[in-house]
Amino acid sequence: MANPLQTRVPATVAVRPKSGIKSKLFKSASNELIPPFWLWIGLILLSLFTLAPFVYLLLTSISPSNELLSGRIFPHSATFNNYVRLFTGSNAASYMAAAKNSVLVSVYTTLLTIFIGVFAAYALAKIKFPFRTTSLFAILAMQLLPSISLIVPMYMMMRNGIDIGIPFTGIVFFHTPPLLDTVAGLVVAYTTFSLPFAIWLMAGYFQTISKELEEASYIDGNGRLGTMFRIVIPLAMPGIAATAIFTMLSAWDEFMFASAFTQTDAAKTLPVAIREFIGKHSIDWGLMTAGGVVASLPPVIISLFLYRYIVGGLSAGGVKE
Repeated sequence: MANPLQTRVPATVAVRPKSGIKSKLFKSASNELIPPFWLWIGLILLSLFTLAPFVYLLLTSISPSNELLSGRIFPHSATFNNYVRLFTGSNAASYMAAAKNSVLVSVYTTLLTIFIGVFAAYALAKIKFPFRTTSLFAILAMQLLPSISLIVPMYMMMRNGIDIGIPFTGIVFFHTPPLLDTVAGLVVAYTTFSLPFAIWLMAGYFQTISKELEEASYIDGNGRLGTMFRIVIPLAMPGIAATAIFTMLSAWDEFMFASAFTQTDAAKTLPVAIREFIGKHSIDWGLMTAGGVVASLPPVIISLFLYRYIVGGLSAGGVKE
């Protein structure tokens, strides 16, 4: 009779599941919501959906006129004649003037928006005063106004000039000359719509900066402005850079106000110049697509080289409390 103490119980061998390619592709990890296979399919479809219009625009710009009219997507005999006509033809002077105006309007709008927005955002984020939160939401509500509803009153303001003074008192410090068909008029119009977004974005970024750092700066003898320029703004620079990039891109691509407030080459921007390739009885598809490619290059280059500032500015950055 066998001794029960000497009876051996067979050890249980743990069988590890086979990790194949299929399980890696179609099974999501504990910290993933979507399996890798479907994630890559979604990214590929998103890339195709995003890049397809620009690729088609590029292919159309190097297609001869007869192939454009026949509806071919891929040109059989590529040519750069459309770009040659764009820079040397009868419309070259108007297009280059529009490019210069677009650069001036974008840069001045960005500088003015950031200059005003930094002070407003710092006050809303760091200074306690009555109705501070209400003011922040009121500024955001201004962004919800449809742009088309403000064209007529802004057109009248641009036509007659803008009064700079104390509202509702009749006190006017300065009256601007008429701003229609001027770069300054476009800068004013674009700034009014860029400021709410800029203030909201930068105020949220300023709120992430530690209050203890500001208090330490006060102890070192810095005042409110000294602390703002030496502590807050350097730490919030990614958010400010992201705001500046979005403001510049928005001003570069804007069409509706530029079309309403400009009539001559003195202030026309690139979107308006490209629209004018549509004639009364015909459309110059070659010049339009070539002009569109050239006009889209600065935003693409800015987005590629400053991508890390855009991502860093929109994410929660800075030194948190």
